[in-house]
Amino acid sequence: MLFCMNEPPAVDGYLPRYVDATLDDVLRSFPIVVLDGPRGAGKTTTASRLARSIIQLPRDIDRLRVDASALLADLPTPVLIDEWQLAGTDFLWTLKRLVDDDPTPGRFILVGSVEPATYGPTYPLTGRATRLVMRPMTRAERSGRGDRPGVLHQVIDGWRPTQTAGQSSQFELPWLWLAGFPASRLMSDTSLFLEGYAALVAQRAGDEGRDAARLMRTMRVLATLEGQAVPDQRVWEAADVNKATFKVYADLLERVHIAAPLGAFESNRLKRLTSYPKRFTSDVALALTLAGLDVDLLAADPGLAGHYVESFVVQQLRPQVDAVRGAMFHLRTGSGEREIDVIVEVGTSIYAFEVKYGTTPTSSDARHLQWLRDGLGDRFVAGFVVHTGGDTSALGDRLWALPIHHL
Repeated sequence: MLFCMNEPPAVDGYLPRYVDATLDDVLRSFPIVVLDGPRGAGKTTTASRLARSIIQLPRDIDRLRVDASALLADLPTPVLIDEWQLAGTDFLWTLKRLVDDDPTPGRFILVGSVEPATYGPTYPLTGRATRLVMRPMTRAERSGRGDRPGVLHQVIDGWRPTQTAGQSSQFELPWLWLAGFPASRLMSDTSLFLEGYAALVAQRAGDEGRDAARLMRTMRVLATLEGQAVPDQRVWEAADVNKATFKVYADLLERVHIAAPLGAFESNRLKRLTSYPKRFTSDVALALTLAGLDVDLLAADPGLAGHYVESFVVQQLRPQVDAVRGAMFHLRTGSGEREIDVIVEVGTSIYAFEVKYGTTPTSSDARHLQWLRDGLGDRFVAGFVVHTGGDTSALGDRLWALPIHHL
């Protein structure tokens, strides 16, 4: 699968990320910042730009074991501790004592690609740390525009689309195969990289005493269910594992930030909502690779393509939602009569997105958004039918058609 990237080179070797501004901000407020995210998403590169000292694990584990308190107290801050989880959760108690003695903001940045399965009976960093997640790169970040406000930030600040007519579509289906891992950015064919990436994730099952082949099979099943709200039982039956095994795998895939399901939205004003999560992989190109799909297959099946286009939209929105300290959900009534692909909650305000794999949305495509708007009243600020065409248009009160390239 060969694509011409046509992307600008990174300035000074670094492509700005949406998380940069938030990381700068929290380092001025908290003594410890935990930066999580999938392996290879660029966490260490981003954090290294702000650090004055770097402890790399497992390389420096022996230095920590001799006297972690003395070592960390002597280093210029901020101190980046890369893959901190390899030191064990007891290490967090050492950090607690250090910041209790000196709570100056910006002392430590903990970078990790695997969240521990358990922190024990108590969490020592409560009130002393904040947590950020670095997602796979968006298309804007790949293009060097991660330092600009995303469309969600602009909408919150009052921007609304200007109606256009006759604009050509800028969306191309091959966009979906542009992986969000920086190491793959200049590769003409990312399939081998992504298959190898998935194999390393599956290997973790073996490291934890599980069956790597079954985990890989579960990952492939989840990838075929991308963008669908289905019960767990459908997944474990398709993967030929039992309920208990699936629960372990689902937990592991979320801890390594590969599975990124959207929880169900809840509101007292809306009735009979399903509680099923909507299944997403954190990187749509990884999902397509695991599902064994290519451009020709998606082009021939618009219904199938729609699920992965939705996943692409979710991937573009996630770091923007993080940047405004919001939360993402999906909504579906129990009968399936109403469904909203993405609901973003920021404070008490609601922003909603419907994804349409088509170029000419009409007010009919916004009918579920209209229902949500009428049900939530003033909480509903704006709704968008995100589509693959080129024009923006008004679809009703607080509703617009928005080309996907605006994301």
